Amino acid sequence: MNRKFVGLDASFAKGFARCAAFLCLLFLPLTPFHASKKAGDTKETSIPVPKDVKARGSYYFSSIKPRILDLVENGSPRSLEVAARLLHRSDPASYSDSEKTLLRICGLLMEFCWPAYMSGGMEVPDMRGANYYTNVIFNVRNGLYEPPVGDDFIANLLPCVCLFSAPNEKSCYASAEAALEKALKLRGDSTLANYMMGILLTRQGKDAKALGYLRKAQAGDSSNKEILSLQMRVCTSLGRYDEALKIGERLQLADPKSIDVLKLCCDAYYAKGDLAVAGDLAAQILMMDGRSYRYLLIRAEASLAEGEYVKASTMLDAYSRSGDKSKEYFLLRSRLQCEWNKSPVAAAETLGQAMLKYPDDTQLLLAAARVASEGNMKVAGKTALEFARKVLKKDSGNSEARKICIVELSKEGDYEESYKLSSTLVKGECDAALLHSHIETCIALKKFDEARTLATSLYNKNKADVQAQKSYINVLVSTGMKREAQDMISALMPDADSSMKSFLYYEQSFLSSDDRSAVALLRSSLTQNPRNTDSLTRLYEIYYGQQDWKRAQYYLKQVVALNPTNKKALAMSQKLDKIINN
Repeated sequence: MNRKFVGLDASFAKGFARCAAFLCLLFLPLTPFHASKKAGDTKETSIPVPKDVKARGSYYFSSIKPRILDLVENGSPRSLEVAARLLHRSDPASYSDSEKTLLRICGLLMEFCWPAYMSGGMEVPDMRGANYYTNVIFNVRNGLYEPPVGDDFIANLLPCVCLFSAPNEKSCYASAEAALEKALKLRGDSTLANYMMGILLTRQGKDAKALGYLRKAQAGDSSNKEILSLQMRVCTSLGRYDEALKIGERLQLADPKSIDVLKLCCDAYYAKGDLAVAGDLAAQILMMDGRSYRYLLIRAEASLAEGEYVKASTMLDAYSRSGDKSKEYFLLRSRLQCEWNKSPVAAAETLGQAMLKYPDDTQLLLAAARVASEGNMKVAGKTALEFARKVLKKDSGNSEARKICIVELSKEGDYEESYKLSSTLVKGECDAALLHSHIETCIALKKFDEARTLATSLYNKNKADVQAQKSYINVLVSTGMKREAQDMISALMPDADSSMKSFLYYEQSFLSSDDRSAVALLRSSLTQNPRNTDSLTRLYEIYYGQQDWKRAQYYLKQVVALNPTNKKALAMSQKLDKIINN
């Protein structure tokens, strides 16, 4: 008989300590079967399968009343308890071997499949013999899976209890699934068989298929907390949040003080994106158990979303003291450093640490790309463009990575490559920021008709939108429509903020008739925003054209300082240094 070792499980040691209900079932006096094992031997003794099991299916239990057998095959906690009571005899000598075996099966199923429902107690007579079913029970208790032999329901169901006694073992999955399919053909309404199949499928990542079996299991035992809990997890993973939360309401009504139910509800709200409710539930969980560290992160994220940065910082500090450093922690910490501390350098350092632990995680790669792009810096020695391209190698359709590539390519002056990426994205639905970036790329490549069409459309849709105004003015200036551009600049200037004024002065410099007036306007632009790299670059270009190398170098150094990863600016700086040094 072929057997597969599937590991030992601690639940055997814990089961009898939880409840005395099935002590006699679980630890019967030694039989010849047990005694045949040598001290220290971990291999089970081979017991021949009775002919009646092989040849006649369920005939081994043919003497059992159909009502009792039906209850055992249903397998719900209540059914098993009733079956055990019906099997009980006041006179131990009056038990048949099949009744003793079935009592032991009831005990096994309750201990491993329904540990939360262990209650009551019973006396079970000694069983000195051994048979196929007791052999399977022994194997299951020791985490050993043996493919079923026989055609009856119990013979196929019993070995699958290894899903509980050895939950981390995967080698038995294929055989167990086949056995459960066979059992369900015999009893499609079995609560336990459907629950087992649901568990098996979720462990294989087949949640959609598992949900159908769990619904059938729940139909057979509508208030079963373990079935409902697993069904809720599956619904959450499938994005069926309303269904999951309805189940959560039922579980909370049944057990309002259960922290496990609170966690399930918190996870569902968090997955749904309702951070406000998830954060409140996380706070309740932490009051009940301060070591539920994962919920510190959910609470921190909810606080960040509400702009409660001090609270978020406190939660992240508490989490860091746990000794764990998950990727979610690094993501939230770097976000806090950017939003609250206004320190992209600190965020870059945090993400650099994350890269050591999770070098290929897409979320971290994108976070590093964002910080590197917005801060014009490197993270862990890599540029935003390098991070974005690494993401695209793994997921060529990742829109955020493509957007970052477009921005970074434009910064480097590689407009041809930038246009190839952005032109495909703007054909579908995309955000306004990408459209405005595409307009700038079109202008740089002198694709004025395309730029004008997009900019006009965006401006006409919302003339009060600042970015739409900028793109439209950019097109007007670039296409030589000086009067229209000047009129619009003059109209916007009085009410513009400092950032907008800096932009308007920069665009107005292109309308000037000579370099002197252009320089005056560019200096006004820098007065409003000293970090305007466009104005700094234009001043460099004007002085470079005049061969005023020192002034050109002065402005170019500021451009490089603000964007040290800009290859084009670095190349210009090296060229200018050579001119000055020679």
